[in-house]
Amino acid sequence: MKNIFIHGWSFSKDIWKDFFHLENSHFLDLPFHGENRVYTHQNIIEKFSDEVSSLINSSREKVNIIGWSLGASISVKAILKANQNNINRLILIGFTPKFKDKNLGHNPALIKAFFVALNIDFRDTVYNFRKVAVGDKFENISLPEKEGSKKLLKEFVELDLRDNIQNIKVKTLLIHGTEDKIISQNGSKFANEKIKNSKILLVKSHHAPFLTDSNLILQFLQTSS
Repeated sequence: MKNIFIHGWSFSKDIWKDFFHLENSHFLDLPFHGENRVYTHQNIIEKFSDEVSSLINSSREKVNIIGWSLGASISVKAILKANQNNINRLILIGFTPKFKDKNLGHNPALIKAFFVALNIDFRDTVYNFRKVAVGDKFENISLPEKEGSKKLLKEFVELDLRDNIQNIKVKTLLIHGTEDKIISQNGSKFANEKIKNSKILLVKSHHAPFLTDSNLILQFLQTSS
């Protein structure tokens, strides 16, 4: 079995350090993040999800996809393009099908203010975002490339997957922190209603529950078959 992990905006694959011990696992950096610094500035999500989809289709064994936040949305995009028979399990953490939505994601007025803050002081705004998201600034994780990461985030803000997620056929686990200040748990609840073969796990945590308890992911993967 192959595992593919995709992290969220402003972090890097190093956020998954508690899972580095897993055999046959691939930890992808989002465009303009981590080691993936140079990337196209147009149709970023579309292109990257194409790459993930190709990775799924070319695998000689079944694949588990683990996506967090923006990485969860890319996971969904990739799965909908791929041969779903090649996918064993899908884990979506802190997911929403529509981020720019006060009920399902985040208040549009606050998103607009966030972009203003990024333009004024990118470094401090990113660190503050990390602290709100996961309770720590994670200064050991390098900052993403400024202009490219802002374009990626803008694409995420405009992404709307509400009408697409019902086409996911694979067994899916949705994990969401009840104290998440970045994405409303209603996003995962909505997805749970639309994805037929899914279950939802709400836990007392921030935006990244796997940092508090890695077993939330490991137990689901271990029961994969």
